[in-house]
Amino acid sequence: MTERVGFSFGRIVTIAANTFIESLRQKVYNILLVFALVVIASASFFSQFTFSEQLKFVKDFCLGAISVFGTLIAIVGTAQLLPAELENRTIYTILAKPVRRGEFLLGKYLGSLWLVFLSVVVMSVMFGAALYFKENRLVAETRLDRNLSAEEAATTVTRIHREARDGDLVKGVALTFVKLCLLAAITLLFSTVSTSMVFNVAMGFMAFLAGHLRGAVVEILGEGRVIRGLLTVIPDLGAFNVADDIILGNAIPWEHCAHVALYGVAYTAVVVTVAYLVFADREI
Repeated sequence: MTERVGFSFGRIVTIAANTFIESLRQKVYNILLVFALVVIASASFFSQFTFSEQLKFVKDFCLGAISVFGTLIAIVGTAQLLPAELENRTIYTILAKPVRRGEFLLGKYLGSLWLVFLSVVVMSVMFGAALYFKENRLVAETRLDRNLSAEEAATTVTRIHREARDGDLVKGVALTFVKLCLLAAITLLFSTVSTSMVFNVAMGFMAFLAGHLRGAVVEILGEGRVIRGLLTVIPDLGAFNVADDIILGNAIPWEHCAHVALYGVAYTAVVVTVAYLVFADREI
């Protein structure tokens, strides 16, 4: 039967808000977020290196933690959305109302993105706090170091401030968020096919691994048209990882970030569209 209900952004936002609230109540999410915060906070207590190595370690460790735990939250949080609705049979009540399937799916996905965004913001704040704590500690140690002259101490303090307040960290976190949005979309696509949360989580992590290995496969097998054609369906998740450049001090142009972010947004839009087409034809 053809749906005659008009498209409504209000219904999408309502479904997204309910999804977001329900996700916040999940014990798995709370455990993952708390554990992530503990891990990120612990990075500032490593002090057996030089000040430059300590700051690099904190940045590398925390960016990695945000990526890893963000991936867990994005995949696990999205994988359970549709299976939970089917198991609780609430999907029948919702779709029986004047709600399009597209609105329902977009609302669920948007709610998942809100959860991911909140997680990234909270972890980033903890990252900033850990970096700020380490910066102040290193500055205090430098000023108390009697082996350094006043000029050497001032130079070292300046270097500490410059390395700790690296603006490229914002770019790294932003690209990580775009990658997590893409992973959530891919997991959503799998959940429109399967009713098993375990299967959805497994496929989400397989997509994560495949996306990070894509660049290596291209280097090994070459860049022929056949290889590129086969790998087109696999997103290049390695393009979103700029942590190594940040740690090495390489400048990351905003133009590059915009290009990668646009690639991620476009790929996400395609995946969500495919998910809708699959969900629209699915018998419920």
